[in-house]
Amino acid sequence: MLSLLLTGLSLQAQDYGLSFQEVDSLMKVAPKPILVFLHADWCKYCQGMKKTTFQDEKVKTKLKSDFYFISFNGESKEDVVFSGHRFRYQPSGAGTGEHQLAKQLGEVDGELAYPTLVVLNDKYEIIGQWNSFLSGKRLGRILAKH
Repeated sequence: MLSLLLTGLSLQAQDYGLSFQEVDSLMKVAPKPILVFLHADWCKYCQGMKKTTFQDEKVKTKLKSDFYFISFNGESKEDVVFSGHRFRYQPSGAGTGEHQLAKQLGEVDGELAYPTLVVLNDKYEIIGQWNSFLSGKRLGRILAKH
């Protein structure tokens, strides 16, 4: 019964993304790959992906059935507990900074760019990472491989 409730929660919440805490709980019951969309409010490419890529019906269907989807603002000031670790916002100047979890997941060669998509396996290991705008068609092909 609990797994049915959690699955229902997962399907309903997928349109808006789940939190890292929710995915932590769901993974204990029904492990599957995780897609993390790292974005920032000021990023026009991120906003474009929200309006196009993540509205693509094939992408939405694949995410709902085969992945847990997390949409995360890399400049969020909220602490996040994930996989037994606490991650915090790190200020880097007047009104600027990055979240430790976004850096942990999204950095490539010491740089964090937006948008970044990260696929994690059931052990929370990064198995794919893309730091650019992806169309619905391209993301669909990537999801089909994972």
